[in-house]
Amino acid sequence: MHFRREKSFDAVINMFTSFGYFEDQKDDYKVASNVCQSLKPGGTFLLDLMSKEILARIFKERDWNRIDNTIILEERKLSRNWGWIDSRWTLLKGSERQEVLVSHRLYSAVELVTLLENSGYKAVDIYGSLNGSPYDHSANRLVALARV
Repeated sequence: MHFRREKSFDAVINMFTSFGYFEDQKDDYKVASNVCQSLKPGGTFLLDLMSKEILARIFKERDWNRIDNTIILEERKLSRNWGWIDSRWTLLKGSERQEVLVSHRLYSAVELVTLLENSGYKAVDIYGSLNGSPYDHSANRLVALARV
């Protein structure tokens, strides 16, 4: 949250919903602002998130997946008026069991654009995937390209 290196980078990439984990939303603004100030003129900040709109379409309270010899059970709960998601991941590998709690803020496309514009970006484009498809009812991800 505190890292900033004035006009040093051409691009900053933030993938796989690695944004929005601070309890206080002001810290999200601080991160976005620090990234903005760390970009060279014409630089780009790419964010890839799971958005509120997509979650509304695909939400499952419980799910499971197998990766190699590990079974991953995931329980999800929406809270704070659709502003937050709390997840409990239970990892089972043989007789081993591990639980991980993961919680983060959820953003809609409009909320993310507002945050980025208020953090100093001159232009923000929104896409529905990394291949540049439109952000519409069939979007898989919320991808933002914010430019300084």
